[in-house]
Amino acid sequence: MRRLSIFCLSLMLLASCSQPHQWYKKDIKESEKAQLAESVLNGVSYHYQGSVPEQFHIKEALSLDSSNGDFWREMGTARVKRGLADEMFYFYAKAAELKPDPWMGFRGYLYLYFYRDYKRAIADFDQMDSITGTINNSQAQDHDYMRGVAYYGAKNYPNAIKYLEKYIDRISTEVGAEWVDANAHLYLALSLKEYGYNYQPTVESLKRMLEVYPESADAHYHLALIAYSNHQYPKSREYLTKAITNYDRGFYHNRPYVEVLDQLYPEDFEKLSDLLTLKGA
Repeated sequence: MRRLSIFCLSLMLLASCSQPHQWYKKDIKESEKAQLAESVLNGVSYHYQGSVPEQFHIKEALSLDSSNGDFWREMGTARVKRGLADEMFYFYAKAAELKPDPWMGFRGYLYLYFYRDYKRAIADFDQMDSITGTINNSQAQDHDYMRGVAYYGAKNYPNAIKYLEKYIDRISTEVGAEWVDANAHLYLALSLKEYGYNYQPTVESLKRMLEVYPESADAHYHLALIAYSNHQYPKSREYLTKAITNYDRGFYHNRPYVEVLDQLYPEDFEKLSDLLTLKGA
């Protein structure tokens, strides 16, 4: 039986060799390379991001068409999630150079949230918006909003207030207040507080946040802090209790992979709770 199987396999191989096959075409016309590169990259979706097969597909695509910004960005994405900053900078620089819309804005997003390089983030948002002639979105986040967050992180509170208010007013006018990112109200409130405004504008911003995100642990926590600073201890305890409840349910500002600016932790609640206990609240 084994000899028969080998004999049949030999016949199959002989038959296949007699047919003209082109499993790998070595001579590719320049006019065909871009389309073939796209076809090669389509295979990426079958492999884990950053895996050897995925990287092989991208390198093969780049060898065929190195002018495609999408390929460079794909090569950089796995580096971002693995903390390989120097390689991320190289690949995203190529992507942003070859296809600034959208990859320059995406690089700005990474500078802001992954590397907290606020100056570069703002520069990318500004340059991409000047190229397209409009205020763009990157990673589903408005550039004015992210500019405001970047200026807040850089402790430039006047500009943080300027861009966050600009974003909130524009979105509220164009599509409705309910479409404003709730965290824009949070960072506006924190910027107002840091810039030295009295507590009322900060409270108003936090309450506007609760209008679009009633479960926000962040808004309740910062309202609790303000109430405490104004000696309103029972009110502070009430806000703090809501903050803890909502935090435990997962309703607090956070992002995958990275810590957000002024992210809340249980220790924050414990510290304020201890202070309130000392005040008899």
